[in-house]
Amino acid sequence: MTGCACQYPKSALQEIRREYEQTRDIDLAHKMLQEQFESFLKNTLDLDDQLVDEIVERGWGLAGVREENTIIATKTPKSGHLVECMKETDPEKKRQYYCHCPRVRDALRTSETISPTYCYCGAGFYKGILEEILQEPVAVEVLESVLQGDEVCKIAVHLASDL
Repeated sequence: MTGCACQYPKSALQEIRREYEQTRDIDLAHKMLQEQFESFLKNTLDLDDQLVDEIVERGWGLAGVREENTIIATKTPKSGHLVECMKETDPEKKRQYYCHCPRVRDALRTSETISPTYCYCGAGFYKGILEEILQEPVAVEVLESVLQGDEVCKIAVHLASDL
């Protein structure tokens, strides 16, 4: 399922990849990815600083939160529904706004059953980002997903042990 994921543009990762190749500093690469994400929120989505701060405090986004050799990435709500999702108080509607996948959003609206394995497609998004930067395989694990009734989708990206 990870191979089915929508992919972050590789061209947007090349500066980070070059810096990582030169320095082998995963913390620097992680910081650059976070800066790129925050720039997207401010300059592309035109979100105000308060909302950007709230998103960052929640640990949402491309870079995730590094915990030793694992990055815990919490997906942001789908860009077109981000503000609505953050304002929504009904947990069911919030999950529907949250997911990027139209099939999952439809299933959440109709109570259709989809296997939780399906969420590994979304995990593949993060796998692709880190593998492009590091130029080596990483393993991903779905920790939480709105498909399983969680509030967010949280992915563990397990890096090589020597980073």
